[in-house]
Amino acid sequence: MTRSLQAQHYTWLVFSCFLLFPFGRSVELPLLFMTIGGGVLAYRAGRAFFQEPGIRFFTLLFACIWIPILISFPDSYDLKKSGGTSLSFIRLYLAGLFVIWALSKPNQVALLFKLMAGLAAFWVVDALFQAAAGHDFLGFALSPTRLNGVFGEGQPKLGNAMPVLAPFIMLALRSKPVLMLLATAMAGAVVVLAGSRGGWVSFGLVCAWLLFSETRRRGVPLWKMGAVAAVVGIVGTFAAFENPAAKQRLDQTLLLFSGDEAKIDQALSLRWTLWKDAFAMIEAHPVNGVGVRAFRYAYPEFAQPGDIFVSTDEKSGRLTGAFYAHQMVVEVTSETGLIGLLGLGLFYALLVRYWRAADAERRLLALPFAMAVMAWIFPLNTHPSFYTAQWSVMIWLLLAMLCAALLPLQKTPDAFRTAPRT
Repeated sequence: MTRSLQAQHYTWLVFSCFLLFPFGRSVELPLLFMTIGGGVLAYRAGRAFFQEPGIRFFTLLFACIWIPILISFPDSYDLKKSGGTSLSFIRLYLAGLFVIWALSKPNQVALLFKLMAGLAAFWVVDALFQAAAGHDFLGFALSPTRLNGVFGEGQPKLGNAMPVLAPFIMLALRSKPVLMLLATAMAGAVVVLAGSRGGWVSFGLVCAWLLFSETRRRGVPLWKMGAVAAVVGIVGTFAAFENPAAKQRLDQTLLLFSGDEAKIDQALSLRWTLWKDAFAMIEAHPVNGVGVRAFRYAYPEFAQPGDIFVSTDEKSGRLTGAFYAHQMVVEVTSETGLIGLLGLGLFYALLVRYWRAADAERRLLALPFAMAVMAWIFPLNTHPSFYTAQWSVMIWLLLAMLCAALLPLQKTPDAFRTAPRT
């Protein structure tokens, strides 16, 4: 087998995690192979491997999040959950090392970009077909309230995941502006119909970054490109909001401007209740929080009387509450304290610093991965859980892809496989 074919196999292995992402824990199988590969690579390559800029960047990002996780463990409201999460995160780091190594082989970033663009296109077409026919290509029925696409019934994750993949199809068509606008409008319709308002914000940010990037690259006045994009966006949005479920979500959102706390809580799908209790947790445990993934077990202690999230676990008989805070900054601070908040701040600072330090050619290659990362981790948004297994796999693989595209290995990647351990 030639090195080129081997390299393609590694890239397909990385891509398979996103291919399997909608199907629950099946993503753990390719992740296992990548974790083993990253562990073997780290052991055999030694110090030289960790001196590579891309590896150092990824390691620093991981340390910013993982060290506070460890520090939160001793005071956790559930030692088993927090301990298990801290150990399971190691596999994400090792898999990330494998991703950076695999994508440093010639042309593999470009191949992965094409594969991700193809997957994004399938998600869009599949979801729109489901909206029209009542079921998608895989036979999954349309949810009564939200477009769910390949994620299947009872899994309203499409709205958060689609903005992450959308940059790939949008940038794949950047040489054909009309097709790029069409793809953007179609992806936007899917995001709106999927009903996640956090997804609406994420997709809006992706579009804003794309608009800014394209006007600079083409030398077109911002107002001209913005006017075209606005017309397409307005037409697409009005068409999407003809859907009763999407319109209901918009009407609910408008309650934010009512000035009434109860209505604001309703507009936020009761997240204001979650955040108030999370702030109480932070006040009581400011240093290292209540423990990663232990939010639900700490919740009853800080909940107000009559809180609808408080219930009794049928198996253990233990009082539990909401699973997480539905906002990444609040989640990190309540579960890992001010130490975690400091780590998160350094995490964002590193991303900005390394992005600005990279040359224009590397930023252009890394742009879809950077946009995908931004779509998920933008701090002023509502989020799925930052620490849960499925979503953490996606974000850390994307971060590894970003590191690989922005700072490729300086040594020949094959050299690390045979290098003596130092």
